[in-house]
Amino acid sequence: MPIVIVLLAVVVSVVIFFVFTKPKMEEVKAETPPAEVFEPKAVPEKMAGGSTPVPSATPTPPKPVAPAKPSFGFARPLDLGKDMVRSLHAGDYARAGALATTADPTQTKTAEDVFRQLMTGMKATVGLEDQVELLGLVENKTRIAFPVTLPGMQEPVRIQLDLERDDQMGWKITHLQLPKELSSAMAAAAPPPTADTPSAAMTAPGAPAAAVPAAMAKPSLFTLEEMPDALTFGSDFVRALLKHDFVAARKFVDEKKVSAERLAGLCIVFEEGQYEFKPTKPLIITVANPEVSWVIAQVQSQKLQQATEFGLEMQRSGVDQPWKVVGMNLSEILSSFASSAAKMGVPYTPIISNPKGGESLALYFEYDQSELHPRALKQLEIVAGLLNSDPSKKLQIAGHTDAKGTDNYNLSLSQARAESVKKQLAGLGVAADQIVTTGLGKAQPLGPNQKEDGTDDPEGRSKNRRAEIYLDF
Repeated sequence: MPIVIVLLAVVVSVVIFFVFTKPKMEEVKAETPPAEVFEPKAVPEKMAGGSTPVPSATPTPPKPVAPAKPSFGFARPLDLGKDMVRSLHAGDYARAGALATTADPTQTKTAEDVFRQLMTGMKATVGLEDQVELLGLVENKTRIAFPVTLPGMQEPVRIQLDLERDDQMGWKITHLQLPKELSSAMAAAAPPPTADTPSAAMTAPGAPAAAVPAAMAKPSLFTLEEMPDALTFGSDFVRALLKHDFVAARKFVDEKKVSAERLAGLCIVFEEGQYEFKPTKPLIITVANPEVSWVIAQVQSQKLQQATEFGLEMQRSGVDQPWKVVGMNLSEILSSFASSAAKMGVPYTPIISNPKGGESLALYFEYDQSELHPRALKQLEIVAGLLNSDPSKKLQIAGHTDAKGTDNYNLSLSQARAESVKKQLAGLGVAADQIVTTGLGKAQPLGPNQKEDGTDDPEGRSKNRRAEIYLDF
C-alpha cells in the first residue's frame, strides 16, 4: 500500500510539470530580450610613417589647485606680531612668509625671500617680543609694529603690519609697510606669478608671452614707506611728547598754529604725570582723507591711576607733502590732570589761558612764599632746554599774588617769585639776557579771591599765587 501511494505521487508531479510549469517557463523566456554582446572597438590603423591619428577632441586640462590657506589662530593682533618676531629670530623664514601672506598665499615665496634678504643679506636685527607694539586703528585695520636695526644704525626703524579680523584665523595680515631704509630687502625679491600672470608652464615653447593688463595684476602685500601716513605721523609725534622731547616734537607742528607754550606744557604734563600710551587702541583715526586727519591719542598714568585722551588735527598741502599738527584739543587731558594733581602735591595744570590773552606756562607757589615747588623745578628743566637750544630766544616771566596783603607787599612778592624762576633758569645754563621779569601783584587773578557771599575763597586764591612764563619764539 505505501508503495502504491508513492507511485501515484510521482505520476501526479510529472503531470503537473508538463501541463503547467513547463509552458509557463517557455512563455517567460520568450518575453526576455537577449543580452547585449560586448564587441571591442577596432583599433585605428597606423597612418603612413607609423604615426597614429590623434582624436579630434582635446581633453580638458585639470584646474590649477589654489595654494592651501595656512591655518593659524591668534586671539590678539600682538600675538601674531610676536609669532613673526620669534620666527625671524629662529631663521624660520618659511613660517614668517606664511604668517605675512595669509590674505594672499600666492605671495608667500616673495615674503619668504624678503625676510631672508633682510636677516641674512642685510644683517638686520629684529627687536624682542615685548617690543612688538600696537600703534592704533585706521578704518577697519589694526596696526602693529616691531623694531628693526641695521648695522651702523643708531636708532631702529619699524616694520608696520596692518591686520584685520578673520573668522577662521582670528587675525591676519593684509599689508606690510617697510621703511625706506629696508628697500634692499624688497628689491631682492621677485614678484610671484599669479593666476592672471602667464608663466613658462602656461605658455607653449616659442610662443610670445601674453600681455597682462595692469588692472589684472595683483598688488604686493609689501610697500615702502616713502612718507609717514597719518597714523604713523601721529604716533611718532606723541612718542616725542611722551619722551618730553620738546625739540623733536616741535618739528611735527605748524608753529603758526600750535603755540610753543601749549607744546611745552603738554611735555610737562606728561613728565609730571608719567603718562604712557594706553596698551589698547593708543591712537584712533576718526577722520581720514588725503589732506586732513583727526586723531585721538589715548594715554594712561599709573601714578595718577587714570586714563585720558587728547585730540590732534593734522593737515598737509598735498599727498606728496608731509603732515603737520595744526591743532591740539587738550581739554580732556588737562581736566583729568588738574583733578588728579592733588595726589602728587602739584596744584592745577601748567598750561593756562592768561587774562591778557594767549597761553602761558604756570608755576604755583605756597601762600606768602617765593621759593619754587619741587615739581616746578622739573618744569623749568624743559623750559631751559628750549632756551639753550637757541640763544636768540627770549622769554618773559610775570609774577602774581592773591589779594591778601597790601598792594605794595604783593608787588614785591610777585617780583620775588619772578626772580626766583629766573635764578633757577640761570642755574640751568640760560643766559640772563634771555629773560625779562616783572611783578604784577594781584592785578591779574585767575580765580576768585572771594566767594559770592564775600567770604574768603582759599581755592580760588591758590590759583593766583603763580608765575607765568611767556615763550617769545
